[in-house]
Amino acid sequence: MVQGLSYPMAFEHNGLVYLIGYRGGAQYIRRSADGGETWLSFRDGATEKLVASPSDADRVAFVKMDTQGCRLVVGVPNYPNIDIYISADDGETWELEASL
Repeated sequence: MVQGLSYPMAFEHNGLVYLIGYRGGAQYIRRSADGGETWLSFRDGATEKLVASPSDADRVAFVKMDTQGCRLVVGVPNYPNIDIYISADDGETWELEASL
């Protein structure tokens, strides 16, 4: 468990670490420039953002990252489907793209 997030999954891109984890029926994302020692703030000052709710208590998967500052794509387990969420603003906001 990483500071209150279960089942963490991390991805490094251009020196930033993106971490997604589960808490209380939802998936949240954090960003770090120092390997997770500290968390970067989003525009509103928060250090984590809600990606998806509801969500199963399972690991999510980073499907793709186009480039930093652009699209993040994640797969979120939501039985019996996998929901695909997209962020076009480096994790600030998330939209459900598809449910497969």
